[in-house]
Amino acid sequence: MGLTHIKDLKPGMVLDEEVRDINGRLLLKKNKKIQSSHIRIFKIWGITEVNIQGNNGDKSPTPGPANPERIEKIKEKTKGLFRHVDLEHPAIKEIFRIAVEFRCKHNINGNQKTIDLLEVESKNSGNGNDFLRKLKSKKITLPEIPSIVFELNEVIANPLSSAEDIAQVVQRSPSLTALLLKIVNSPFYGFPSKIDKISLAVTLIGTREISGLALGISLISLFNKIPKEILSMYSFLRHSLACGIISRILAAHKNIPQTEQLFVSGLLHDLGRLILYSYFPDESRNILSRARSSDMLLYLQETDYLGCNHTHLVKHLLQQWKLPMVLENNVFFHHSPQEAQQPLPATLVHLADIITNGLGIGTSGERFVPPLNNAAWESLELSPSCFDVVTKQATHQYFALESILDM
Repeated sequence: MGLTHIKDLKPGMVLDEEVRDINGRLLLKKNKKIQSSHIRIFKIWGITEVNIQGNNGDKSPTPGPANPERIEKIKEKTKGLFRHVDLEHPAIKEIFRIAVEFRCKHNINGNQKTIDLLEVESKNSGNGNDFLRKLKSKKITLPEIPSIVFELNEVIANPLSSAEDIAQVVQRSPSLTALLLKIVNSPFYGFPSKIDKISLAVTLIGTREISGLALGISLISLFNKIPKEILSMYSFLRHSLACGIISRILAAHKNIPQTEQLFVSGLLHDLGRLILYSYFPDESRNILSRARSSDMLLYLQETDYLGCNHTHLVKHLLQQWKLPMVLENNVFFHHSPQEAQQPLPATLVHLADIITNGLGIGTSGERFVPPLNNAAWESLELSPSCFDVVTKQATHQYFALESILDM
C-alpha cells in the first residue's frame, strides 16, 4: 500500500482504499483502476492524496525530520499571534496545531513585513455615526458596481438561459474573460486540454460558480489605489481568496447547498478595509500604527478610533450596491455572528477568518488571530477534528488558484 500525492497519480494505478469527498460522497471504489478523468475529479474535489495498491504508486517523498529548534521557534511566534484567543478551547487548540504545522511546512515564521507608519494629524472621531456621515458627505465617489455583474446575475437567474447566453455577458469584459479562462485552465480543475471558450468554461465550472467568481473579483478589483505603505494588495487578495475557499468548504461540511454564497462572503469579508485604506489614508495610518504599538486587535482599534469598524463601512457599500441581503448578513457580522439574522453562514465566515489568520495566508492588516465567539461555535455543532481535512482541502484549492492573483 502506498500513499500517493495527486500530482504523482497516473492512469492505470489501482486504488487500495475508496476515495470520498468532504461530504462523504464516494468518488471511486476500492480496487478500481484510475483513469485520467478520475484524477481530474479528485483535483476538483480537493483530494490531495490516495492509497495505491502494491508498488505501482509513486510515493510522495517523505520529508525529513524537521528541526526541533525551528519548530519550537515557530510555535512560540505563532502563540504570540494567538494571544487574543483561548488556547485551551478545543477548536482553537486544533486550529493552533494545524497553524504551527502549516507555518513550518511553508516557512511562515510569523514575522510580517511591515513599514513604519508615523501617525499624522487626523482627529479621532470616536463616534461611528459621525464617521459614517463623514463617509457620505465627503466629496468622494464610491465605486459603482460593474454593470456586468447585474447582467450576469439576471441571466443566471433565468432558467431558460444557456451557457452561450452567459458567455455573451462575460465576454463584454475582456479582463473578466481572460481571468475566467485562466481559472478554468488552472491546476485547480486539471482539464486535460486547454479551454478557450467561455461557453465551455461555464459548462465545466457551473453557472453559480461563474457568478460568484465574477462578483467577488469584480468588486475587489475596484480598489486598486491603496497606498503601498498601508497595505500590500497582493497580500490582501491572498487573505481574501483563502478565506473564501475555507468558507465554502466549511459550508459543504454543514451541507449548505449555496456554497458559492459563502465563497463570495469570505472573499468580501474585509472589503470595508479597502474603503478605509483608499479614502481615509490618514486615519488608516493612525489606526494601523496604534494597533501595532498597542498589540490591540485591529477591528477593536478601528472602533476605538472611529467609533465604528470596517464591517460598518462595507455594510454601507453593499447597501448602496443593492447586493443580496445574505452577503450583507455574512460580511457585516463576521466578527459577531451570534447577532446576525442568519447566524449559521455568518459563523462559517467568522471561523474561516480565524483559520485563515491562523495559517498566515496573506493579511488585510490584522496581525493577530481574532477571538472565537464561543456561543456561535457551540451552535455550529462542528467537531474540531474536521479542521484537518478542511485546511488540507482548502490549501490544495488555494495553491491551485493562487496564480490568478497576479492578474
